[in-house]
Amino acid sequence: MPRLINLYILKEIAIPFALTLVILTATALLSKVLTLVELLISHGIGLSFAFWFIASAVPSFLIYTIPFSFLVAVLVGVTRLSSDSEITALKASGIGLYSILKPIAFMAAVIYLAGLVITLYLYPWGNLKIKSLITGAAQTNITAGMEEKQFYDRFDGVVLYVDRLKPETGELAGVFISETDKNGKTSTFFSEKGRFVTSKDGERLYLKLINGTVHSLNSTTDAYHLANFTTYLLELSIPEGEPSGLWSKTNRELYPGELIQKINSLKAKGELTAPYVIDLHKRFALPFSVFVFAILGVPLGLQKIRSARFTGFTTALGVIMVYYVLSTALEAIGENGNINALFAVWGSDILLGITGLYIFHKSSKDRPCGLIKCLHLARTRALRKTGRGKSE
Repeated sequence: MPRLINLYILKEIAIPFALTLVILTATALLSKVLTLVELLISHGIGLSFAFWFIASAVPSFLIYTIPFSFLVAVLVGVTRLSSDSEITALKASGIGLYSILKPIAFMAAVIYLAGLVITLYLYPWGNLKIKSLITGAAQTNITAGMEEKQFYDRFDGVVLYVDRLKPETGELAGVFISETDKNGKTSTFFSEKGRFVTSKDGERLYLKLINGTVHSLNSTTDAYHLANFTTYLLELSIPEGEPSGLWSKTNRELYPGELIQKINSLKAKGELTAPYVIDLHKRFALPFSVFVFAILGVPLGLQKIRSARFTGFTTALGVIMVYYVLSTALEAIGENGNINALFAVWGSDILLGITGLYIFHKSSKDRPCGLIKCLHLARTRALRKTGRGKSE
């Protein structure tokens, strides 16, 4: 097929793809506005925080909006070419659907590579970055609620007094602490400096004390102890309402290498590995769906009507709903070990891919396809119910 025609088809797909991607991603980001407003009110975040928060959230939306935008673009582009009889002209010139599919497949390959970068690296990075930002905001909020020369009893079993406080750095000076544990042991701390820190997994909150003494009294034995320290980590119970477990990594926050290590570790212990196997292969299967949508989009976009402004989008919405329901159902069954984990994550691509190849082959031979007729009939009925059938 001439290069000019390839570029022409690519243009017909690229423009609606870019527009749809921007609109869908921007719409999805609106869901994060409430979170930003809440953080702005409770933690007093700045523009830098807002920028990195949005930048970190974008990859979690792109992994879904990119395949959907590509499907919409293929359907809109092919529908436009078909409704203007340009597909008919290409066929009359000896250019079949397989040749028309080549530039679309090329674009799918480029998008697939970009999708791999996002799912394998930017997606876990974004999730961890958001967690890091919220952790920092939470720590700032702890000191922001404190005042100098006042007693502070927000932590369970601990009374804290700070002589001097630097909110901008979070450093405490002239720290007095009275702690009573569940066994009745009372400890009193005097420290020159202190700072709130969290463990690497984010499950625990500590007050790091520097240069001080600790006085301990056991009420049951009347034993008294006095000790000096250079550095002392006092574990605190995280206040109610504060984020906990901020650094404990979930599947979505693990990089591919970490997922593989987790799978091997669980396998060695004889534990269920299906959730991690599914999440690992989903990083590849979700971007791969663009090839399935390319094969499905071309025959579904062929229309015998002149004006089909909304056809591409409504058809894409139906295909995405089928793909989402199918993949969600298979993954839910696979996580329990009821079906093979690989089929659970690749099953939707395989089933829709086989369906797409069948429809595409029928369309390339100009043979009637009962499945397409059923899809168009269902779509027409749905549009009539919404009162849009006549306008299209």
